[in-house]
Amino acid sequence: MTVDTTVDESTVHESTVHEAPLVEAPLDEAPLDEAALDKAAVVGASRSLGVRGRVVSRPARTRRIRLRLSRPAIAVTVLALLSFVGSVLLQKILFPDGSGDADEAAYVLQARMLLQGRLTLDATVVEPFFRPWLTGEHDGRVFTKYLPGWPAMLAASQALFGTMVVAPAAVAAGWVVGTFRLARELFADVRTALMAAAGVALSPIVLLHTALPLAYAAGAATLVLAAAELLRGARTGSRPALFLGGASAGFALLIRPFDAVLVLLPVFGLALLRVRQLPGPEWSKPVVRRGALSGARAWVRVRARTMTHRAGWAGIGALPFVLVAAAYCWYVTGSPLRMPLSASDPLDRFGFGPRRILPSESSFLFTRRLALDALRETLAAAPSWLFGGTVLVGLAAAGLFAPRRRPERIMLVVTAGMVLGGYSFWWGSAFAMPGLRNGLGPHYHLAAFTPVVILAAEGARWLGGLSRRLTEWLGLAGRAVGERAVAGRAVGRRAMAGHVMAGRAGDWWAAGLRLARPGVAVVAGVGLLAITWSSLPGRIDVQRGVNESNHFVDELIPDELDTPAVILVTPQTPSRYTQIPYHTLRNSPDLDGPVVYAADIGPGSAALPDRMPGRTIYRLRPEEIVDPTVPGSFRGSFEALRQVTGTRIEIQVNVRAPVGAGQGQGQGLGQGQGLGLGSRLYVRLGGVLRELDGATSHTFVLTTSDLATGPDEIGTSPASLPEELVVGYADGSGAGAAVWEERIPLVQRSDGELALLAPGLGWRRLPTASGTEWIAAATRPVLQVSLTRLDPGLSGRTATGGGR
Repeated sequence: MTVDTTVDESTVHESTVHEAPLVEAPLDEAPLDEAALDKAAVVGASRSLGVRGRVVSRPARTRRIRLRLSRPAIAVTVLALLSFVGSVLLQKILFPDGSGDADEAAYVLQARMLLQGRLTLDATVVEPFFRPWLTGEHDGRVFTKYLPGWPAMLAASQALFGTMVVAPAAVAAGWVVGTFRLARELFADVRTALMAAAGVALSPIVLLHTALPLAYAAGAATLVLAAAELLRGARTGSRPALFLGGASAGFALLIRPFDAVLVLLPVFGLALLRVRQLPGPEWSKPVVRRGALSGARAWVRVRARTMTHRAGWAGIGALPFVLVAAAYCWYVTGSPLRMPLSASDPLDRFGFGPRRILPSESSFLFTRRLALDALRETLAAAPSWLFGGTVLVGLAAAGLFAPRRRPERIMLVVTAGMVLGGYSFWWGSAFAMPGLRNGLGPHYHLAAFTPVVILAAEGARWLGGLSRRLTEWLGLAGRAVGERAVAGRAVGRRAMAGHVMAGRAGDWWAAGLRLARPGVAVVAGVGLLAITWSSLPGRIDVQRGVNESNHFVDELIPDELDTPAVILVTPQTPSRYTQIPYHTLRNSPDLDGPVVYAADIGPGSAALPDRMPGRTIYRLRPEEIVDPTVPGSFRGSFEALRQVTGTRIEIQVNVRAPVGAGQGQGQGLGQGQGLGLGSRLYVRLGGVLRELDGATSHTFVLTTSDLATGPDEIGTSPASLPEELVVGYADGSGAGAAVWEERIPLVQRSDGELALLAPGLGWRRLPTASGTEWIAAATRPVLQVSLTRLDPGLSGRTATGGGR
């Protein structure tokens, strides 16, 4: 690519300040194309420090500038584009609904909030049915646990392209480019940089996380770019590089602030070392001429000015993002220094002791032993997530002991060590152990992978250089032996022939190695690819299982619903949050969608129709089994619900005898059989129990009075509500009897009426080898319950309600 332009150049400033020595060009490669730009940046930096230069006048002239895209630039651009496309394809094919991690729904929700101009949600609106997962509350406002950096990228992708798929794909491409720039800045070798970029692009951990709406990859990729630009700016004084590096560092603080601290500390250390190694005498001369200080002291002052100046440009880039982070924290948590993560729960922090994710969840004790176990498991699983697995780790070890650029290599090792050590104090690393092999992998340690890959690329370059030097040595040795043979003819023909053959053998070995090097590189690449491929089937199978589960839940919901609707989601393990455990069932922040998902909060769910008037109410219960006594029975239910209200409500119960009645079996339905010996029908509300032995049908009455007036009446007390009204049938007596129960949510409305949500939840107790077990299961047709309002003349939401 060539761009032609004209430049009018009348003066050229030649600074007396010399640029820091550029790193040496690699073997068989052209010098870096950035030398001219770097020198101009240094000249500009010297002017800002007050260092006077000599002005050399030149006649004005017009010249033509040609900007050519070098072959390495083309290669890394193609690699970045392939990573972008690969991310899009993986999101569409393998991760259409994410990985199954509920954090993804939290990031997507926050992005949607930003698109609507919201930073928080009204607690009175989302409580108690629509509280999103991973949220905290402050002053009546609900906020997410994460800073807005990554959600802002997702929101920008949605606003610009109509989908959030582009944001992770852009991270994949940016990570490749950032790795190339960082590796080239550290080792000044294009081949090392290209190998490092390819290693990152092909690592399974990168392929996985750049196909998900999680923030781990975005934080790691941003920090790689920040490190590359900050180090380049420290070396050359380039203001654009310093500004971009500072801005990237600031944006990383808005994504994953702890990662930013861990990664940037070693980068700052190397940057200071590079500034300190700038040439001294040349920098000190302008100050010495003013007669104020000695040469050594002058150099100290100039070096301090240089550090301050370059840090200032980096700070200018980072400052807007730091201010945004502080303002955001101040707005949502009440303090600019209080992060949303810990504000949502003081126990969600680093260190040892009791830890939990939210106040509503149970806590566990995070100990040093658990931390060591997590670190050991992480180190064992991490190689399989790298391109080439343990072979790449071996190349990284070789790169660590390569003879050149020791400070740069130490910086990479320290960065990886900081990330590993820092997250040893994070309780989430212990929770992540089950998914280290085939789940999300060591996702907390994602920022440590790029340094390892860069070290491996440098190790591969060094080993390649050794093989090249071995080839050259064999060639020289062969020629030396041949020359010795020619010069030593006096020793006799037989001796001379031996020398000649030895010389030719050396030449042949050298030529053979030269010819074999490309083939060896290809074989090595194929071997690394095979090692990587062998680790994928198990992970793909796990993800396919996640996709099948998501598809199963989606299939339970009919395509045609009586909208607007609200779906009460009832998981096997109760949760007061939406998106748990079915994170694909997501609400819009303003709850104005045609279908809204509500959390089943137990007996209080009977108030949901009053909370969402005008919407049809449904219940989704994916874990309900149709008949638990039949192996492989269908599971999952979706049914319409009705709210039954009134001051007196009739409960009609009918029982159909199951097969094996009276034997505690409950294997099926009898054909005209009566109920077995010891069977009973009952209704229970709190501590009040009404039961009948051997009855197949009966009617009870639920009243608002806490004093029942008859044997079939059940009174309620406002202090005891909300509560579950339990209607049940036991097929026999004793603890081993099979039991059918329908548990109906019950609340008392503000006008004093009772409100029930029918049908209730079906449960069955089955005999097992170890005792009995309660299972979420359908109770019809064995147990059928219907509710009827007995208050004629009073308005109600519905007069009758069916049951199971």
